[in-house]
Amino acid sequence: MAPTLFGHHSQVAAFASVTKHHSSLKRVCNTITSCSRYDNIRTPPAIYITASRSLHLHAQSPLSIIGGATATVVANTDTVSTAAITTMILLALQYCAQPPLTRKFLDSKANKKGITMIEEIVKMGLSAILFLRCGKDVVSTELHGWTLSSSLLLAGIPAVLYAVQGVLTYLGYQNTDSVTFNGLNQTKTLSAALWCFLLMGKSQSVVQIVALAILLFSALLFQGSISFSDLFRKRSDETRIIHTDAHDVEKARPHTSFSKGIMPCLGAAFISGLAGALSQKGVQLAGGKGRNAYLYTMELGVYSSISLLISLFATKNGRESLSGEGGIFKHWTPFSIIPITVRALGGILTALVHKYAGATRKGFALIMGLIMTGVMQSVIERERLSFDEIMAMVLVILSSYLHLAYPPTANIAL
Repeated sequence: MAPTLFGHHSQVAAFASVTKHHSSLKRVCNTITSCSRYDNIRTPPAIYITASRSLHLHAQSPLSIIGGATATVVANTDTVSTAAITTMILLALQYCAQPPLTRKFLDSKANKKGITMIEEIVKMGLSAILFLRCGKDVVSTELHGWTLSSSLLLAGIPAVLYAVQGVLTYLGYQNTDSVTFNGLNQTKTLSAALWCFLLMGKSQSVVQIVALAILLFSALLFQGSISFSDLFRKRSDETRIIHTDAHDVEKARPHTSFSKGIMPCLGAAFISGLAGALSQKGVQLAGGKGRNAYLYTMELGVYSSISLLISLFATKNGRESLSGEGGIFKHWTPFSIIPITVRALGGILTALVHKYAGATRKGFALIMGLIMTGVMQSVIERERLSFDEIMAMVLVILSSYLHLAYPPTANIAL
């Protein structure tokens, strides 16, 4: 069968080609064995077709990565692949484009739960289309042996965790000042690294740990939580400002509650890392080769939609929003679907990033998207970037390079 635009290849033809050239197959397996020291997932020698497709991953074009059968390939997140780089860049672009599209096309008075519900429906629809484009062989293989219990374990638990994270994040945002919230919110990447180690044995090298610290610092620097200029400010000036403006600062800053603000923020970051690690484990290791990223996204969408429906009917405000004039579509325009679709694509890209790059490196993509958003806003508003913002960009690039170029050296599994 000829490859399509989305890189579909027949598994039967591939198996026939491999068995016909047995000597080539041995060379492929030897190559995989020599590279296995970089992968925590032991590749069974009998699964020749999966092994050959894993090697073929690095030769895939960007289009085939996003919409083809490679969504089923066993990924090695310790090495840099075309799929990892491509999906991370696309997720950063989506993260950059989302805020201006939301401000332009979505009314702030629109029902938030209704928006999220439609987003999940759009995400499921797009995932279904991409899943079917993977080909009959992939679809039948992925659906063979599918059970509700396995789906609940792989996707149901992360969906519940994401819902709890959203509640804690909203609670923390209401009860902390912006500096504290931004600082605690950026610990999600560190949480993801911790949970990936605890659940999957994905360790970080010393250089990668340093890269994570630099990433955290750069995010805080770009958001204005810290500043290089403060480091060079004279002590006398600091003392004078603190004493003269202490009352005004305290009055302008929202009250930061430890129990209702800091703890929910830390809990949200902790749960975010756990949910990301569980998602990564699901799309990489489930069934030996991992769940198809599009099928997994559909499963998450189903469970998220169920939880949203329950919350809508369980609360008085939710029931009133459904029975009122316009329902959940009140304050919508024909263009409101644009930011919702872009956000739905972001959900699909997140699953692909989890599969090919991992939950930890997803944090790098999101911070890069944050930097791109600031740069784009500066260009639109014709404002010069500050010294702190320029330094933050440099540090993000540096930390990304260090994390990608210096993976941990694992022992060869015998």
